Amino acid sequence: MMNAAVAKRYGQALLQIGQEKDCIDRFQDELKAVVDTIENNAALKEILISQTVGSDKKKEIVKQLFANQADQNIINLLYVVIDKNREAFIADIYDAFCAYADEVRNIAYADVVSAYPLTEEQATALSAQLANVSGKTVKLNVSVDESLLAGMIVRFGDKVYDGTVGARLAGMKNKLQEVQF
Repeated sequence: MMNAAVAKRYGQALLQIGQEKDCIDRFQDELKAVVDTIENNAALKEILISQTVGSDKKKEIVKQLFANQADQNIINLLYVVIDKNREAFIADIYDAFCAYADEVRNIAYADVVSAYPLTEEQATALSAQLANVSGKTVKLNVSVDESLLAGMIVRFGDKVYDGTVGARLAGMKNKLQEVQF
């Protein structure tokens, strides 16, 4: 829980700077490149999270690796993270930054589990319906669960819409049980 709060604070701070400088997209791309570099290089990640490597050495490594590919504000963020011994949260900070950036861009996400792959037209129609309900641009995270007979389950915000055949049959069963002959 602590790491989520920490990540949110740093992500929000970077977003505010990005808004002031009108470069949220660039910050997002550059921070993603930094995170990918760290996550895909086990030795680098080990050095950054090591308690035995001094912060000055870590900052020098960050400067050498990222000075030519990341904005100075991102480098400064990494320096602060290193000074506060929160290097393990860099990927979480990126995730928090992206979530805040999506809020600013008025983008929401919906998780869709379908019995069969959605066609492009179905996905577009579902996205449009959810956009009408929420007033936001909606991007879908679609997965297929072949154990569903038909239909789909949509998780959007704090709501779950269950349009599967199993849910409909369960509803019919409940209604039939309520009817007394």
